[in-house]
Amino acid sequence: IGRGCRIGAFSTVGEGVVIGDDTTIGTNVTLQNCTIGSKVVLHPGVCIGQDGFGFMLGATGEHAKKPQELSVEVHDHVEIGANCTIDRGSWRNTVIGKGCKLDNLIQIGHNVQLGTGCVIAAQTGIAGSTTLGDNVYIGGQVGVAQHLRIGGNVRIAAKSGVMNHLESNATYGGCPAVPIMEYRRQMAHLRRLGKK
Repeated sequence: IGRGCRIGAFSTVGEGVVIGDDTTIGTNVTLQNCTIGSKVVLHPGVCIGQDGFGFMLGATGEHAKKPQELSVEVHDHVEIGANCTIDRGSWRNTVIGKGCKLDNLIQIGHNVQLGTGCVIAAQTGIAGSTTLGDNVYIGGQVGVAQHLRIGGNVRIAAKSGVMNHLESNATYGGCPAVPIMEYRRQMAHLRRLGKK
């Protein structure tokens, strides 16, 4: 644990945890199998480094647990809102890049990697092994499917469902998410259908 850290009541710092300098950890935070950078803020109820959601279908139809043996890297100047959960990696570390800001109630799946400066609003879920570039902004209640690549400088509108790779330097919306102008045209067509 680095110098100048503050750890709130009822928080647990478990095995395999490294914490940088001047980091603030709120109450009821659970940390295991993770490296937390310097000047990080973790709000109450954050859980980092727990088992990821990974199962294999066995020969007789049972669900066998997949090993989740790696860790989480939270880089410097990150802020993570209340009750966010970040799973540790299975084949690569889960990474929250420098300067990322996460709102409350966000789920980050195993092996997800966020670039620097990403901003994610509440109730968003990012499924396992998806990679975000730098400076991605995601609105609230967005669902992102697994094994996707989202380019840098992308904006995703609230309540979108991301099911395909997204190119850099663009804004997307809808479910499935499409370029924002296409999404607006779809909405205009739907409104016209209701008037016929």
